[in-house]
Amino acid sequence: MIVNRLWAHSIPAGRGFRSVFLAGLWMSAGLVGCTSEKAAVPVFHFDEREWNYRGIKGTELESMHYVLRTTCRDEDFVAYIPMFLEECWGRYSKFLPTDYVLQEPSRTYLFQRRIEWERFTDDFAPSRAAIYKRIKSGGYSERGVTVSQYSNQKSTLSVLAHEGLHQYLELTHGKPIPPWLNEGLACYFEGFHMEKGRPVFTPEFNTTRSSSLRLTLAHGQLIPLREILGTHAGREIQEHSTHVRTYYAQIWALVVYLLQPAYKNPYHDGFQRLLNELGTETMRRKANAYLAADTEGEISQGEAIFLAYVSEDIDAFEADFEAFVRNMLGMEF
Repeated sequence: MIVNRLWAHSIPAGRGFRSVFLAGLWMSAGLVGCTSEKAAVPVFHFDEREWNYRGIKGTELESMHYVLRTTCRDEDFVAYIPMFLEECWGRYSKFLPTDYVLQEPSRTYLFQRRIEWERFTDDFAPSRAAIYKRIKSGGYSERGVTVSQYSNQKSTLSVLAHEGLHQYLELTHGKPIPPWLNEGLACYFEGFHMEKGRPVFTPEFNTTRSSSLRLTLAHGQLIPLREILGTHAGREIQEHSTHVRTYYAQIWALVVYLLQPAYKNPYHDGFQRLLNELGTETMRRKANAYLAADTEGEISQGEAIFLAYVSEDIDAFEADFEAFVRNMLGMEF
């Protein structure tokens, strides 16, 4: 899906407070769920100020839950982002409810050029900059802040939705989340299409991840589940790019599978309990019980959480999961 153009009408003109009437998106023709008409959506409010990074002119936009600082030059696209981010927050909070109340809007940085993103990363996260700069495109989340680089409109919005989930979990749940689930949930929010100018999230229709997964299955190169459960994104992005794509595709599909209705997925109820207890002391205690019983020290924290909530039979689950993936992609054994 390619976003061709965004129309926005600003009242009043100029810098300062903006009341933006977003009149929808021209989407490429022939796509399911998209429209080529300009459809009116409600007025959306945000504050706009000038901002610059190292002398590069940019914009700061503040809405209820976000402060976006960006050097992107497309004013119409930039004006759309605050509403998109707020739609994401609403989706996150409905999916993973929390009583936490933000004391101030969460910070999001979006840079037009990679060199700007790299320089900011050197300043913001010097100890981890070398790892982050292995990311070919996209962004990262650290200390409750997301830092992303622009590619194209659709891909950039997907990146913002992905990194925004990491940010939401860190701000609202605090305690460490198992990496396989943290990344899997972030990938789960990447897929969306537009209806009347607003994003409609479609987690199971993620063409980037499904294409990678199809290629992986065709070559018989699925990463073993125990490896998936025991690793983390920082380690994975240092691998070959093909391995990185496979990792993200698999954890996307893993979450899609676990969120299937109970009549389709025998692991659904256990996974729902995990989501309900995510980041709590209860989750930690349940995982520690499996770690304590592992006298050989072979079980990772991520695997212990999976054993405690999803299934104790990793091999059987792995077979069920592969069958689901093949069926989802229309691929036979």
